Amino acid sequence: MSEIELIPINEDTFLKMESTWQTCLAQSGANTLFSSWIWLTSWWKIWKIRLNLNLLLFGVYKNRNLIGIVPCYTYLKKTPFGRMKKYCEFIGDYTSSNDSIRSEYLDFIFPQDQYAEIIPLVLQHLMQYDIDELIFKDLKANSLTGEYFSKNHPACIFSVDHGIKINCQQEFEPYIRSLGKNTRLKLYSRRKLMKNPELHSIKNAEDIILFFNNLNLMHLERWQQPCFSEHSLKFHSLVANYFLSNGQLECLTLTDDSVVKAVCYDITIKSTRYNIQLGFHAYHTSKVSMGTLMLGYAIEQAHCNKAIQSYDLLAGQGKNTFYKKKLNGQLTSFITCKIPLTWQSQLLFILRRGITIFKHYYF
Repeated sequence: MSEIELIPINEDTFLKMESTWQTCLAQSGANTLFSSWIWLTSWWKIWKIRLNLNLLLFGVYKNRNLIGIVPCYTYLKKTPFGRMKKYCEFIGDYTSSNDSIRSEYLDFIFPQDQYAEIIPLVLQHLMQYDIDELIFKDLKANSLTGEYFSKNHPACIFSVDHGIKINCQQEFEPYIRSLGKNTRLKLYSRRKLMKNPELHSIKNAEDIILFFNNLNLMHLERWQQPCFSEHSLKFHSLVANYFLSNGQLECLTLTDDSVVKAVCYDITIKSTRYNIQLGFHAYHTSKVSMGTLMLGYAIEQAHCNKAIQSYDLLAGQGKNTFYKKKLNGQLTSFITCKIPLTWQSQLLFILRRGITIFKHYYF
């Protein structure tokens, strides 16, 4: 068997290795959006100093050839007992607070047929860095990494979330007919209640600022807080401009009598369009669910593009219900794994698990 080596990659190299990174990504089982070089470097530039993070990035070499990447970082956090604890996570997410964005599908970037071989080597290698706990958030449950942890570390699966992916290979009309009556009304039929609906798409970088401002105002109205914080706005501006220049950004604005009513922020990679964010103002009649109506337009746009095979609504619940499950899509499960490495963390892990089991059976 050829020897596999893990060699550190410094920040300067990380910020300049787009071509090499994307080549490894294309040959891997990792997600082509959330594990992309632009997504992860943009995240790192914004949150490394703000959250006091330390890069822990490795190249995976076989026969001196780069075949994969371990995209991680570490940070210290004080426990309730006053002890400093060292955590390791994937670049692109931060679980200790809601300061950061949410990046689903994060993963190791390894050749598709070598995950089972390389993952245990990585876990063993990470133990050299005095890491107390590994946190891998929003892994796709049936990905190669997700299946490895489910099989080898089932007790470490901390939580499960779900998303929906809609098949766009069929025509839009049969898709609409397949929906339940109420869902079809909200998603499509009640367009006729609008006075003069028009759909607009961003064509230049200057429009991105106005688009995100509208999105923030809509969330402020509905959730009493903006969609993007100052730092998240910087991140999405970087990402949106990058994908706009590559013809992969789809930011839709729905107006009625020239008044902005809803917006939808999507990115298309290969044959998948990802719904990053959605925002809307309440309509003057309760019969129109403007958010669902906007989503209907976005789903129709995806169906009409022959290059798009699926429209991914990603993880997350609605304000009141998991409305996505009514959209006749494929359920996608995401798992979050917390793996203790030091004996102190393993002891706390056993105690927490014992308490959870006790509460489940006796309360």
